[in-house]
Amino acid sequence: MGQLQINEQLRAVLFQLREVNPGSYVHLLLDGNHPCADDDELHITRLKKRDIPAEAVLVPRADFAHDPAICPALVTLYSPGDRGYPDEALLDLSIAHAWYRRDSINGSYVCGWLVSESPAHQVAKHLAPACELFDVTRGCRRVLPLFEPHRLSLIADAGRESFLRRWIGPVSHWMWLDMKGDLRSLAASDLADGVPGKDHLSQRHWQAQQRVANARVVAVAMADAGHMLPVYPETTIDSSLQRAAALGLQRTEDLVFFALNDFSFSRAWSSHPAAATAIRQALQGEQTLSELMCRLTDDTLEEIAATREAGPTLFGDSDGH
Repeated sequence: MGQLQINEQLRAVLFQLREVNPGSYVHLLLDGNHPCADDDELHITRLKKRDIPAEAVLVPRADFAHDPAICPALVTLYSPGDRGYPDEALLDLSIAHAWYRRDSINGSYVCGWLVSESPAHQVAKHLAPACELFDVTRGCRRVLPLFEPHRLSLIADAGRESFLRRWIGPVSHWMWLDMKGDLRSLAASDLADGVPGKDHLSQRHWQAQQRVANARVVAVAMADAGHMLPVYPETTIDSSLQRAAALGLQRTEDLVFFALNDFSFSRAWSSHPAAATAIRQALQGEQTLSELMCRLTDDTLEEIAATREAGPTLFGDSDGH
């Protein structure tokens, strides 16, 4: 699916939601921590200068209180009673920008499109404290920017419905593009109400969030290698990184190389005796995993590649995605 198809798909979804509930707003969420260029038409400082000025409502992240310019911001694209979108070009621009930055190693500037009966300032008032969560891996509360598409995809795929229902608060529908460019969405009506003990994030979820930076490097490496991203790319890539970490690999280069091999060969490649030996040697830290693998003979590498038939499907993982 390309940018044009995504544009049509999102517009169709938003049209239907507005028809069902004409009292809803459509807000665009931008992330000042992953900004676009200063001369970009979608840069927050240029929104007020458009032919139809757009007002950006800041979401005051607690950890960025010293610099409001890098906080997220909500821009209202549609208000109840509007005939269509007052600034059609702005909606198109947001979709194009989201598509262009969908797999950027620098993160997404366009985080999503939010439908809510609440105006932007009320949604912002909810989102700011909603991102302050207790990190069980550190034993303290801290800001987790779950509004970032990559991070939100991980939690959505993890099935944390009760948590997400509380987290999105006044937002009835939250839509975003994942790294592959697929349109993802959360609908409050589809999320379960609060269940005791299941409205928080566990250690496993926090650890997945900590692997986001390495996952972005893997996605770039896959693109450079000519591999298409899998369906549910954030969760599938994280599954490979989790396996690498479970084997003791810690260097970013080793983690990325391990994950890339999962997609170049299969998840069974690491069980080959020669590959397993290389992994153990990499744990000693003297040589990287890629250096050790490059020392193997062509015949051995062909054997490792042949494990594809014995292993799971190329993009399979334990969750069935």
